[in-house]
Amino acid sequence: MAINVEQQKRGIEQLKNIRRKYWSGKSEAADWWDKLTPEWRGVVLHAAAVASGLDVFKAHLCKCCWSELFERLDYRAMIQLRLGISRARLTFEGFGSLCDSDFSRRTANRPAKEVNPIYSSNGVQMVIAPQFVSKMQLLQQQENH
Repeated sequence: MAINVEQQKRGIEQLKNIRRKYWSGKSEAADWWDKLTPEWRGVVLHAAAVASGLDVFKAHLCKCCWSELFERLDYRAMIQLRLGISRARLTFEGFGSLCDSDFSRRTANRPAKEVNPIYSSNGVQMVIAPQFVSKMQLLQQQENH
C-alpha cells in the first residue's frame, strides 16, 4: 500500500518528535564536526566568519570537539555558525554539477570580470572577505585618533 506525500510528511514529523524525545543528545551536525579534521573545521569556521562578520570564530576553535565549541561560544555564535554553514552550502551549490569539462582550458576563453582588490595599509592585497579589511581599517583609524 503506497502512502501519499501528506502521510509521508506527517510520518517524518512524528519520527523527528520521537528522536527529540528519546535521543535529545543526538546531532548530525555534532557527529559530522567531530569527524572533520582540524583543517576542514577551519574552513567551516572561516565560512561562518565571512557570512556573519563576527570575530569570534578564531583559528584555535578548529581543535575543539563539538561539546567544547558550546563551552567557548555563546548561543548567538552557534546560530551564526549554522548560518555560515548554510550560506557556504548554497555558495558551493552554485558551481553546479562540477563536470570535468567545466574545468577545461576552453572555459577560460570568456570576458574577464572586473575585480576590485582592496589594499591595506601594509600593502597586502585581499579580495576575500573585504568586510573584514574595512572593519580593520576603521578600527585602526579609531586607534590613531
